[in-house]
Amino acid sequence: MNAEDTASESTREAVLLLPGMTLNGSIFPDVPAPSVAIDFNELRSPPATMRGYAGLLDHHWRATPNWDTRRWIMVGHSFGGMVALQWLVDHPRARDRVRGLVLIATTAGPVRQHALLRLGQIGRHEFRAPVAPFLPLWNSRIVTHGMKWLVAQGATHRVDFRALRRHSDFAVDLAGWRDTRAEAMRGYRSAAADFDLRTEARSLTVPTIVIHGTRDSLFALDAARALAATLPRCELRVVDGAAHALPLTHGAVVEQAISDLRAGSA
Repeated sequence: MNAEDTASESTREAVLLLPGMTLNGSIFPDVPAPSVAIDFNELRSPPATMRGYAGLLDHHWRATPNWDTRRWIMVGHSFGGMVALQWLVDHPRARDRVRGLVLIATTAGPVRQHALLRLGQIGRHEFRAPVAPFLPLWNSRIVTHGMKWLVAQGATHRVDFRALRRHSDFAVDLAGWRDTRAEAMRGYRSAAADFDLRTEARSLTVPTIVIHGTRDSLFALDAARALAATLPRCELRVVDGAAHALPLTHGAVVEQAISDLRAGSA
């Protein structure tokens, strides 16, 4: 597990960044506060459940200097957003330290229903295909390791996503293969497969901003609407033209959400 801590010990407020599956902290813009970025891309023995990832997050968070004296803004993208929700559900005491939550291009579940690959659009009508039927084959050891060798020659090295020449969802996804161990990739998918917090998330009263793009290649806008309707204190912000890599392509929107939560204006 990688982490980047740029929060000074004297700072009473910080941002916890949770990137999406196979991504890292460079997917996010420079946030308007000291930050800690966490990813799980190098895990050799990843958890098989979202609760396991939430436990890892809790362990790492508590190992951060002055974690118990800071007020945190959590920013979760895609899989990172799911981990954030699971963590807040499983660790109620952590909510006292969380000032606000930004959830980007994510869902409260079920992934098997909301994960719909965007194939194209004619007029206002989108064409999408469900991902769930292909997950067992796609997540098999042979296919995952085969794709890892095909895309990255089996090597894993940290990717600076901001430095990519193209920021399309396809280009970001390919770079994610280079950034992630095959074992970690299979762990992500296994944990996401049965994720569903639609009932439990209703107890989360943390002020929340949900951000979603109209051209998200993985989750349709209905997933964001359902998520926003589930959370008691939530505002939905729709970004026209943004795809799944929204934190990378529309960083100013993310920065504004963080600023609004810090100011208490969301």
